[in-house]
Amino acid sequence: MKAVKVLVICNFLLLSACSYPQNEIGNQSKEPPSESQKKGDFTNDGKLDTLVEMSSLFEKDTTLSKVVIANGEQLKKALRLNLEYLQKKGSGAASPQRSLYYNYKNLRSIKELLQKNESDTIDVSNLQLQKIWGSDKMGNVQFTSYYIPVIEVRRKKDSIFKYPIYKKPNSSYLTRLSREQIDEKNMLSGKNLELAYAKNYFDVFSMQVQGSGYVEFEDGNRKLFSYGGKNNRAYFSIGRYLIDQEHISKEDISMQSIKSWFESNPDSTSILMKNASYVFFQESFKEPSGAAGVPLVDFVSIASDSRYLPKGAILLGEVPVLDSNGYFVKHEYRILIVHDTGGAIKGAGHVDLYAGVGTDAGEYAGRMKHYGRLWVILP
Repeated sequence: MKAVKVLVICNFLLLSACSYPQNEIGNQSKEPPSESQKKGDFTNDGKLDTLVEMSSLFEKDTTLSKVVIANGEQLKKALRLNLEYLQKKGSGAASPQRSLYYNYKNLRSIKELLQKNESDTIDVSNLQLQKIWGSDKMGNVQFTSYYIPVIEVRRKKDSIFKYPIYKKPNSSYLTRLSREQIDEKNMLSGKNLELAYAKNYFDVFSMQVQGSGYVEFEDGNRKLFSYGGKNNRAYFSIGRYLIDQEHISKEDISMQSIKSWFESNPDSTSILMKNASYVFFQESFKEPSGAAGVPLVDFVSIASDSRYLPKGAILLGEVPVLDSNGYFVKHEYRILIVHDTGGAIKGAGHVDLYAGVGTDAGEYAGRMKHYGRLWVILP
């Protein structure tokens, strides 16, 4: 997930729970689409329900010819940034799976080809598209999303800003403390590890789940608190817990609904202690970056399980498009690049799309838990 492990996830409240521009804000109906409103052969979560089970993890697909790419402007920047990582890797093998071999030289050639393309339409008929079998071995890949939050902080603790944001201790014993030991028993207090103080514990928790975040001080100065280490304790899905306890329905689970529930139940903060996993931070003066050390680009950068898709890989994605209420509308093609990894991103059927910084990105990321498809692009 790494200079900034932005994993992690709003989803990471959600990822294990079920699993974030589409700036299509309007007077959308708040009722979910009915069965009669399915988009062709796609169910309401974007899953194609007429596929045939694939026989291998990757399968060559020759059904596509010319595709219109929806993220062309962001892509130019992402390809330029990705080159630095690809050049560092030389010509070594990139593919983590023996069933499909490709090297970093192959990925650089794809980058160059895409950079030369001056249209939003890309002819993929002369390229090799290797479809990944997804979460069901039928090509349906779950798309979730992550973002970088911005939270108000103060350098010194007071009666309002009283929740510490810690840097990683030097002591291995202190590094392994659980969330409860750190935040309820205050076992790191007074050890000069506090970077700042927030006024809402859930904001700190959310930033830890995301893996990084911007903090804004009283004078308006904003700094990036990037991933600075973790305690290596097991991750526990708060979203799944709230569903199991029937506090929030599976259909309504999102970052927004989780935050709203805790705001309505302020005495329930102890529930968050069930997630023993803890992330420490460090001040950073760089752009938000992923595990590849490459600055993240909105709606191009993704996090994946590196056992299946390596950092630097260039993909064609059929990405779900949602309305302002989070309901599936259609798919659109985007070129995606693996710049990140994450503890909650496991398997060949799940990727996490980076949505950017701030409230709008968080709104998007909180809604995205839908299905699309992915192809590795090779020469």
